[in-house]
Amino acid sequence: MRKRLEDLFQGIAVLEKQHWDPKRIIHKITSDSRAVESGDIFVACRGNRMDGHDFLSQAIYAKAAVVVFEKEPDIMIPPHVTGVRVRDSRVALAVLLNRFYDCPDQKVKLIGVTGTNGKTTTSYLLHRLLREKGPTAYLGTLWYELPTGKVTSVNTTPGPEVLIPMFHQMEEEGVKHCLMEVSSHAIDQKRVYGLEFELGIFTQLTQDHLDYHHSMEHYFQTKRDFFASVTPPRKMLFNKDCPYGRRLIEEWPEAKTYSVLGEADYCIKDLKMSFQGSRFLLCCNGQEISFQIRLPMRYNVSNALTILAAIDLLGFDLQDFRGALEEIPAIPGRMERVGTGTDFTVFVDYAHTPDAFEQVLHDAKQMESKRIITVFGCGGDRDKGKRPLMTRAACAYSDIVIMTTDNPRSEDPEEIFRDMRKGLPHPVPAEGRIKEIQDREEAIQQAIAIAKAGDVIFVLGKGHEEYQILADGKVPFSDREVVEAALKRKSRVFLS
Repeated sequence: MRKRLEDLFQGIAVLEKQHWDPKRIIHKITSDSRAVESGDIFVACRGNRMDGHDFLSQAIYAKAAVVVFEKEPDIMIPPHVTGVRVRDSRVALAVLLNRFYDCPDQKVKLIGVTGTNGKTTTSYLLHRLLREKGPTAYLGTLWYELPTGKVTSVNTTPGPEVLIPMFHQMEEEGVKHCLMEVSSHAIDQKRVYGLEFELGIFTQLTQDHLDYHHSMEHYFQTKRDFFASVTPPRKMLFNKDCPYGRRLIEEWPEAKTYSVLGEADYCIKDLKMSFQGSRFLLCCNGQEISFQIRLPMRYNVSNALTILAAIDLLGFDLQDFRGALEEIPAIPGRMERVGTGTDFTVFVDYAHTPDAFEQVLHDAKQMESKRIITVFGCGGDRDKGKRPLMTRAACAYSDIVIMTTDNPRSEDPEEIFRDMRKGLPHPVPAEGRIKEIQDREEAIQQAIAIAKAGDVIFVLGKGHEEYQILADGKVPFSDREVVEAALKRKSRVFLS
């Protein structure tokens, strides 16, 4: 693919040009100086750890045809290289890449889902349903999935150098809809800048990522920017049950709303929940339609309601999806039931925020179970303020709590435990109700070992992940595999 320089920069606010050659042919656009080849544009972007401006000379040495930058370079731009100074390099990178690939975002309908919790379940299940109607794609935490296959996801929402070529590939594969999880980091770092979304969905907002955003207000404003962008989504869907969702509704009253707690454009009644799934009536457009899902908990009913509202807003007949929604199995690591043939139940879930703990365990307490046993840890090098809140929620609804490690990263696990202990109830409950087992595998094994008939075990935090991140890197680790092995071991002991 080749483009002329003048076509790529048309309409982009340029502060300064050096050695401008509008007819120059461009072969590729990159922000990685190591990937620069002859005839490329190198865009110098400032990052959290490195600054692309420090690599301008390396890009020029690699025969970049054009270098784009925000701040005046420390080096002279040679006559055979075009230099362009812009106000925001990240914006320039996103726009240039989209133009280079002939704006594939306008040829595939993009559905962006943003919020603290619910992004993965909502976007992936919507992908699973819509692909019954034609080729679809999914980009998110689980993986990136196109009709031709899956690849491992590096970020929940990739940057434009990955994203735009993937949209181009989707166009070539005939994809009609792309379901995307849109993270707050991606919005803040302008990874989705200028993209045209058919539908933007806000699930909810609760405490998370404050190591990055520093305050809930900044976190919210970042999410808001997705809807207030230069190219806002054509249609918007907001969760009326969330106070931050209600703030968005006040600002965009034309947006559609959903609620599992009250009246909205899309709401429910006659909800019946169990650990096996839920049943409810969907109320919208003056009609009531019965639906059933295999996923337990009220928040999954909210996710299902979001999906159904999105299907309706995209112009499909909801009646066509009743059977398909009922048959869809659990998403890996999202309230996934592990093991069969036991007289107790084990769920593995990605819940890793105080609100997610509250939603899972509060609903579980309302259902029939003898005891709730919760295994959880808190990630290292991340928002420390949520650690005692997660402990508090776990202790409030669980009969037995086993505190363990999650992904400690470079942080001392004992420091993490110290923060977690701040959420313990006072007075401390009877001995045996709260345990600390630093080794996560041992913690899960202990939960399985003490489980009795009618108990429900929740292994929270890592979900689908197949690794542990330690100070010296990643090591293989799967909650699901550890649970399955522990169940087999317990079964053998019982049979013997």
